[in-house]
Amino acid sequence: MSSFFPARARRPRPAGAYRVTAVFCGLIVVGAACAQEPASLSLDEALRIARSESRQLAAQRSAINAAEQTVVSARELPDPKLVFGVDNLPVTGPDSFSLTRDSMTMGKIGVTQDFPRAAKRELKGKLAGQVAAREQATLTDVQAGLRRDVASAWVERYFAEQMAQAVHAQLREAQAQSDVLRAGIRSGKTPAADYLAAQLAIQTLLDRRAEFEKQAGRAKAMLSRWLGDAAARPLAPFAAPEPAGEKASLSEHVAHHPHVQSLNRQVDVAQTEAYLAQASTKPDWSLGVAYQQRGPSYSNMISLQVSIDLPLFQRNRQARDISAKLSQLQQARDLKDDAVRMHLAEAQAAWSDWDAATARLKRFDESLLPLAHERAQAALAFYRGGKGDLSAVLAARRDETDAKLQKLQLAADRARAYAQLLYFLPETSR
Repeated sequence: MSSFFPARARRPRPAGAYRVTAVFCGLIVVGAACAQEPASLSLDEALRIARSESRQLAAQRSAINAAEQTVVSARELPDPKLVFGVDNLPVTGPDSFSLTRDSMTMGKIGVTQDFPRAAKRELKGKLAGQVAAREQATLTDVQAGLRRDVASAWVERYFAEQMAQAVHAQLREAQAQSDVLRAGIRSGKTPAADYLAAQLAIQTLLDRRAEFEKQAGRAKAMLSRWLGDAAARPLAPFAAPEPAGEKASLSEHVAHHPHVQSLNRQVDVAQTEAYLAQASTKPDWSLGVAYQQRGPSYSNMISLQVSIDLPLFQRNRQARDISAKLSQLQQARDLKDDAVRMHLAEAQAAWSDWDAATARLKRFDESLLPLAHERAQAALAFYRGGKGDLSAVLAARRDETDAKLQKLQLAADRARAYAQLLYFLPETSR
């Protein structure tokens, strides 16, 4: 169609200008897409973020620093004490409250130094070092627990979202079946009870989807504790890898587990505290030196004093303390032994869960899912051949979706077992 106005002559643009424009527009489109869709969050990245952002780990590092600072000071002598006052001040007679008229009145200033036995100071330094070692082992245990907790929350959210999607697929099938039954009611070929049953199934599926969505929301909230804003990002596809290590070496891993190591350090602490209690039966001593000034008519004096502890009543003092520390030492040993048994049982249970879920998933992949798919295809073929009805097709598809949902539940069980094993098995570079 010709225009009323004459066409204006256009200058040809250089080819480079088109390329620059295309690249610029492409960058704008890519930038807008990146701004709209945040990058997906993998399990490995979640573990890295949690390790770098965890306040729990930061608090434990502060505890280690505090314990290390006391190692040197524990071996030092206590601070000296400044002593000053007045000796032999008269309070009656003509010289009462005079500092100069009575020959025995003296103003005194001096220093007292306590000298605990060298063996006790060495034990206190050793105890401080053992407390620092215990805090260091606790840090490794906290890191292992953090991996387990973050992985568990990530896995719970991932499979809750996957199951919600699977139920949504079931819901579409149920809605399609309901539409067929509604049409059958209008034509008089379908009983009203079948339609009501289909409606009940739809409401049940809606409730199941709401439950999975609730679980996903709770898991996302838990992730925000360790990941902050990154917890809101969509999750990346996931398949549980093989656990590091072998099932036969579980007992060895548990024996060197960070929690067990921290309890071993606590046994060392309790043992040293018992040695300190036993060392208290041997007396310490102190030395005091004072300069004493009298009135101008009298000579000034210097006094020297040595004090020695007398542990005379050990039965009700030192012996009681020793007995208490020995009981605490036995308590620490029993707690360590119980932790070894508990962790070994939990690790074996988690590995059994892994093996069972892996075997069942293999069965689903090799037989159950293919059979469910073949049944759905057969029902569809019968329907297309005029030998079956649509309800049978929809029922077969719903059963196939149910089998897929069961597989998801098994995959979730295996992933939960993997998250638990992260606590017991050694950390590897992932």
